Amino acid sequence: MPADYRKKQAEMIRQIKEQWDRPPLEGPIRLEIDVRGEGRADADNIVGALMDAANKLLWVDDRVSIIPEIQVRWQRAPKSDSLWVIRLIPLDCQETLL
Repeated sequence: MPADYRKKQAEMIRQIKEQWDRPPLEGPIRLEIDVRGEGRADADNIVGALMDAANKLLWVDDRVSIIPEIQVRWQRAPKSDSLWVIRLIPLDCQETLL
């Protein structure tokens, strides 16, 4: 992976660890990703970046038996207002965990 991607990945991992102090979820969970930003990324790249960073931190594995549902929403915003909001919803209840 390019150095810039590895740097962003390390920052994403740092932020996940800062905000999540529970053990990884065993699923099944619904993953919702809201992204505000410039809109230069593809949806599959957004999902892939999060899946690479959060695997083994937020969930035990990123296979479909653990995360059978993923939703991505994007809204244009200036780079200075860029933000990712991640919601993890266990499919056996409707409580949002993050």
